Amino acid sequence: MRLKAVFEGNSFVGIFAKTSEKITIVPKNSPEKFVRICGEAFGTRVARASVDSSELLGIFCCMNSRGIALPEFVSKEEAEEFRALGLEVLVVRDRHTALGMNVAANDRVAIVNPRITAANARKIGECLGVEVLRRKIGPYETAGASCVLTNGGFLLHNSAGDELDKLEKELGMRGGIGTANMGNAFVGTCVIANSNGYVVGEHTSGFETIRLDEALGFI
Repeated sequence: MRLKAVFEGNSFVGIFAKTSEKITIVPKNSPEKFVRICGEAFGTRVARASVDSSELLGIFCCMNSRGIALPEFVSKEEAEEFRALGLEVLVVRDRHTALGMNVAANDRVAIVNPRITAANARKIGECLGVEVLRRKIGPYETAGASCVLTNGGFLLHNSAGDELDKLEKELGMRGGIGTANMGNAFVGTCVIANSNGYVVGEHTSGFETIRLDEALGFI
C-alpha cells in the first residue's frame, strides 16, 4: 500500500521513522494517525522508540529485518528497548552519527558512506547480516539520504542516473531515479518503504509516485 503523510506538519517523513519487513519504528510522540498510516502501508508491527530522546529515528537509525545500528549517544535503556523488539543492536562509535542518512539497507545489502571507517562498515554488515557496499550515490556520500532501498527495488537521487545499470546488476534488482516532495532528490528524507508499501511526504506529486512505484517494484 502506498500512502502520503506528514509528521506534525512536516512532509519529510523519512527523517522520523524506519521500517523493515518485520517492524516499523516511529517516534514516541507520534500522532495516532501517523502510526495507523505506517501500519497500513507496511503491514508490520509498529513500535514507538527514541534515540537520545530524539524523534529523528530516520536520521539516527539504520535498520533491516535482522538488526539496527545506532549512534553512540543512544542510551542503554533505549538500546534495550530495541533489543526487546527482537533486533540485534549495534552501537557505532563513528563521527558519522546520522546512520540513517549514511546507510541504506535491505535484508541482503547495505550501501554505506565510504567515509565511515572500514571497521565500522564491517560491523554494520555483521549486525544486519548483509553484504556491504562502500560507495557514493552520484556525487553524494550520504547513501541513506540519497537512496531508498527495499527488498523489492530502489530509488536513487536523480543525479545518479549513470550508475543505475551498474547498481541494478550489483543489487540484483530493478531500480530507478527520481525525486519526492515536489522535486527533492534526497529521497531518503522523504520516503519510508519496505516491499509491502511506502509512506511518502504529502507534497509528493503524482508523477513522483509513479516513479516510486516503478523503482520499488509495485508496478
